[in-house]
Amino acid sequence: MPTRTDRPPASLLVLAAVTTALVLVTSGVVAAGWAGRLGDRALSRADRAAGGAQVVTGGEHDAAVFEVGDGWTLRPRGTSIFYTDAEGRIRAGLDGAAVFRDGACAAGQGASNRAFAGFGRPSRLPARRTSRVLARQWRDALAHDDRTATTHEAGALRTREVQLDDGSGAVRTDVGLRIAEPSACEAARVRASVVSLETGGWTSSVVLVRDLGVPDALDDADAERLLASLRPTGR
Repeated sequence: MPTRTDRPPASLLVLAAVTTALVLVTSGVVAAGWAGRLGDRALSRADRAAGGAQVVTGGEHDAAVFEVGDGWTLRPRGTSIFYTDAEGRIRAGLDGAAVFRDGACAAGQGASNRAFAGFGRPSRLPARRTSRVLARQWRDALAHDDRTATTHEAGALRTREVQLDDGSGAVRTDVGLRIAEPSACEAARVRASVVSLETGGWTSSVVLVRDLGVPDALDDADAERLLASLRPTGR
């Protein structure tokens, strides 16, 4: 996934890293029921866990953490990965997200990665509703291709109840996209996964977006471990 830090995204998988102040000014596409703002505080922080895994924490309402393993780095606090629509409005974003294989594509302009993960906005909605709203938001954001002025093919949302590693119940939604004419740094297939967990008054969600079918992609088993590592901290 190529990224750019100098302007909003120019293609499906081009991400922009900017100050949260910009996000606060231009954001406004999240459905009713969401709490807080991307700029209230950095939504990710990492500590070292047993075995070298990084523990990523969310904002004040998340009361949850998840873990990332080898190959992952964190974007600095106060920077955001986001996608915009044809009018330049932010459709979906994560603040302080973890990225996989930073600098993966030497052929592209700017930075690049093969996956990113972080906490979506905490919600007052139930886990199933939250998971589907966030997944739909990311599907629509990923499908818009400013480079070719087209909309990429997106599959249906697939939602199911899951059990996390600590035994907590959660709801997971997956959606895949197919890129018709990928650039040198893009994969032909992309998958977004959202796992939502009710933490007592709020619902926290980890969002994972990753390339598929390329040699340096995030391994399926590692993706499953990341999503299953989501756990509450306030119970």
